[in-house]
Amino acid sequence: MTPIKKGEKKNVKKEAFLMAFESSACNVSISCKKVGISRNTFYEWKKKDLVFAEAVHDQNEGLLDFAETMLYKAIKEGKTPELIFFLKTKGQSRGYIEKQRIETSQSKPDLTGMSITELRDLAYGSDPITSN
Repeated sequence: MTPIKKGEKKNVKKEAFLMAFESSACNVSISCKKVGISRNTFYEWKKKDLVFAEAVHDQNEGLLDFAETMLYKAIKEGKTPELIFFLKTKGQSRGYIEKQRIETSQSKPDLTGMSITELRDLAYGSDPITSN
C-alpha cells in the first residue's frame, strides 16, 4: 500500500469536510468535529484554497436556495408568518417594511438670545434649590 502524502491527506480531509458540511446543513462546528479538524484549520483552508472556498460558498448558496424553496411552499400553503416575512424582505419597494415614524406637532423654540443659564434650564430643567 502506498502511503498518502501530506498534500493528498489534506485534500482527502477537505473532501471529507465538504461532505460533512453538506450533510450538516453547512454547520462549520459540526463538520469540523466530524472530520477531526479545528475551526481555525477550516478558515485557513478557506482563505488559502480558492477552490475549497468556492465549494463552501456553493454549498451555502444551495442551502439558501433550499430555504427559499421551503419558504415559497409555506407561502403557497397560506402560512401567514412566512408570508409576512417574505413581504417584509422582498416587498420593501412596495411598502412592506417596518419603520417607526415619529411626528411631533411642536415647533422648535427660538434659542437665539438665550443665556447659558436659560439654555441649561431648558435642557435639564431648573434646579429647585437655586430657583427659589
